[in-house]
Amino acid sequence: MRFGLFILGALVALGQQRSFVSCPIVRDTKTVPCFLAEYEGELYYLGIQQDITSAFHPPQLKHEVLVEGRIASDPGAPRVCGGIPLQPVSISVLKEVNLSCNTLLPAEPGIDAPAAPRGPGPSSLHRTEAANPRKTLTGRQEFTVLYAFNDDYLEFAANAVVTEAAAYAKQIGASNVKVSGYRATTLLSNGDRLVEKAGLAEKRAQNIATLLRGLGVSSTVVESKNEPEPGDGQTDPSRRRVTIVVAP
Repeated sequence: MRFGLFILGALVALGQQRSFVSCPIVRDTKTVPCFLAEYEGELYYLGIQQDITSAFHPPQLKHEVLVEGRIASDPGAPRVCGGIPLQPVSISVLKEVNLSCNTLLPAEPGIDAPAAPRGPGPSSLHRTEAANPRKTLTGRQEFTVLYAFNDDYLEFAANAVVTEAAAYAKQIGASNVKVSGYRATTLLSNGDRLVEKAGLAEKRAQNIATLLRGLGVSSTVVESKNEPEPGDGQTDPSRRRVTIVVAP
């Protein structure tokens, strides 16, 4: 009986996952644009236009996007900007141009962008850091830098991770800093698999090592796992990464 319940729970969990490739849709509102994507006749909410410090970076029109996320566990949760919210959600802009990805929806009464209260300029960052003080690090530490699918570009948050790793390495006078690059597979909801391009793991690792050296960390060892990691349709965004292991 317990085994049957476990299987049922696993199927429900898998049913909440969404991983698909689609054209992004921009919905205008009276405040900021909302970004949506359609899959199997349903609209999903991705995020709103904010600045570069936001965890969500809006996709580009004229390009398809890989959307990976989980539907809110509450089936009665309200829609956002007309779409079902995915949380957390990972968005990867695909490089190939698709001119059909150009849908703009006008503002409609009753469909508003969610509030995103932020202070003016960098001061909002200071308040966030003060509200969430970082714990004191000791001993061996591993820092993880995440990437969009098939990309080696560092977003704002990823740069912050590299900076933190470099600061810690210098603070403890690290004897060994190991940089490991990975490439991954994404399992789509329709059963298809997308595999990141060959050579990407090495490029990611070398880029991070170069940044660390520029930040004053010279004792770096670089390796890459060029065999793509398998996809499971749930944790795939976490596999597109570089790890930085700092040891005393």
